[in-house]
Amino acid sequence: MSAHINRHFHPHLPVEPEQLRFANGITSLCEMLAFTTCDAGDYLLLSRPSYQAFSSDWGTRANVKCEYVSFGDTDQFSTDAVSAYREAILSARQAGKCIRALILCNPHNPLGKCYTKDALIGMMRLCNEHQIHLIMDEVYALSVYDVPDKHAVPFTSALSLPTDEYIDPNYFHHIYGFSKDFAASGIRLGSCYTRNEELNKALDSLVFFGCSGNINELIGCLILEDQDYLSHFLDLSRKRLSDNNVLTRKLLDKHGIDYYKGANAGFFLWLNLRPWLPETDEAEDAWKAEDLLTHKLLENQVYVTNGKVLNAEEPGWYRLIFAQDPEIVKVGIER
Repeated sequence: MSAHINRHFHPHLPVEPEQLRFANGITSLCEMLAFTTCDAGDYLLLSRPSYQAFSSDWGTRANVKCEYVSFGDTDQFSTDAVSAYREAILSARQAGKCIRALILCNPHNPLGKCYTKDALIGMMRLCNEHQIHLIMDEVYALSVYDVPDKHAVPFTSALSLPTDEYIDPNYFHHIYGFSKDFAASGIRLGSCYTRNEELNKALDSLVFFGCSGNINELIGCLILEDQDYLSHFLDLSRKRLSDNNVLTRKLLDKHGIDYYKGANAGFFLWLNLRPWLPETDEAEDAWKAEDLLTHKLLENQVYVTNGKVLNAEEPGWYRLIFAQDPEIVKVGIER
């Protein structure tokens, strides 16, 4: 895995094998990081929207709570977003909440967009200023592709930056796994890179409870060591993802469905279905309309993840997975 990261992520400092810890997926690694970087009742800082499982990964057993950051019209992938995170940290502390960690998904799930280099540097400086652990989740790093979108941002791995200039290495951690880029969530194998020796010792004490099986590790090694196969697989995967991304955009445009611009990574687009929200009484919860629309979609055998589940700022946004047979995508959008 260290050779794979050094080859594809272009780290400023080579990743050494002894700096990596493994578990049966990023889910287990997140829980281990929750136990080792936080105390029960501490808070994890997350963007809106965000991957829905972080709250359970960090909260179910470690009892770490989530503090979500809203951005309004601010581009959360630019340096302008740093002030929103800073305000969230200060507001949380005034409310007696202890923020111990910030997770950034780069590329982002569910928005499918990458952070600018300057934004990453700004986040590192912010975490260093407030002594907060910065956890970079780059599980979609090799699923970035070309799309005809002027808002798209090229991928920059946080590892490729001279991180020591911006953040204490004891506060910088990186997680990666097989589930996305390799389309192999069943292998259950994820890695955590950190130069924090005390944290690695703490992870060593927990990994027994989330270790991956020998067969999983053997398959993972065989994949990583076969560079010819891996290069072909990743190139083909990116081409197919790019083709489906472009096709999905065309279909959405044809049917007058708006979507978040700038997505050039991952398997999804962030749809704006607010015009189709049913009317509800003013006294009702604003999210009730989204629940009704979600139910209607499911009745018509269309499954897209609704914004409430993904901690959206407002109702009516949905994540559409386009990494499927194009005919399935076409039929789903038509419905």
